[in-house]
Amino acid sequence: MKAVLEKAKEKARIRINMIVEGEPAKWLIDWRRRGLVTSYTDGVIQAIRALNDKVTEQDLKSAQLGNIKRTDEEW
Repeated sequence: MKAVLEKAKEKARIRINMIVEGEPAKWLIDWRRRGLVTSYTDGVIQAIRALNDKVTEQDLKSAQLGNIKRTDEEW
């Protein structure tokens, strides 16, 4: 039971209460109409995941470039 309670405390959680307007709202409406997302909440979560993937990819490329530059400097 203690392990279950500790695990529950580790779960990160936030509440976002907002209105989406303009182009992002149009995207969400279109994604839902096309069945790409099941709800607007799902759409926002998927968009955040996609952004995280892009940021992670950029971070990896930056790290690779740093490694290449260090390797070139050593030679």
